[in-house]
Amino acid sequence: MELIILPRNSFKKKDYDSLRSITLFAEKILKSTNIDIPKKVYFFNSFEDFSKKVLPEVKNYGFNEKEAEEIIKCALNNGTYGTINYKEYAVVEMNFNPFNKGEYSSSDFLAMIIHESLHLHISKKLNKDINNLKFRFKGNKFIGNEKIIMIDEGYAGFMTELLLFGINTKKIKNIKILPLNKESPKFNKHVGKLDIEKFDSDFEKILVLNRNKGIELFKKKFAKEKNIDKITDFAMNELKNLF
Repeated sequence: MELIILPRNSFKKKDYDSLRSITLFAEKILKSTNIDIPKKVYFFNSFEDFSKKVLPEVKNYGFNEKEAEEIIKCALNNGTYGTINYKEYAVVEMNFNPFNKGEYSSSDFLAMIIHESLHLHISKKLNKDINNLKFRFKGNKFIGNEKIIMIDEGYAGFMTELLLFGINTKKIKNIKILPLNKESPKFNKHVGKLDIEKFDSDFEKILVLNRNKGIELFKKKFAKEKNIDKITDFAMNELKNLF
């Protein structure tokens, strides 16, 4: 995996090397399975640059540019933000955690790489950009597919726990990722007829509800299963029936 820090040179070399060691650790975990390794990991130290990167994805969900910009900023106020770029086969992350004075921990960084790699893996297996299938909106109204969210997010959530279970993270535990931003980005609460906060709240409920249902489904079905391919095949077959 190529680690790309943006803006460039926003970390000193020793800090970049520490971040690189986390991506190499993630790569080692993925190599021990049959999970495809992302080509790139983008790690952003700028809200503006991150927003530009993920803007096309959010617009594809059914929003105009102004709406998408405010949705991204609102989402950054409410949690860590990681996603994928299917065309580049890349993980995209923002160096920010609003719940810890902006600090994004090494364990969060590792888990996000693994989690988003699993989303990429299942998308590649199915040759589909699943994000654009599961997340669709018309104004505040969700018109996507909750069952796709349940399987895709359940798979990534369950598998992340499975792959990281029992992993000795001592070598990365004490790595400090310096936060560039300590304050959340400000956002407009309304853009046209779109209530940004209501949209974010409603979307979060749909996402969390279906993700939790999906994780429970995988836990019940694969409580004693360690064969990664069997779990992936199940997720693929379930998703194929939903397209």
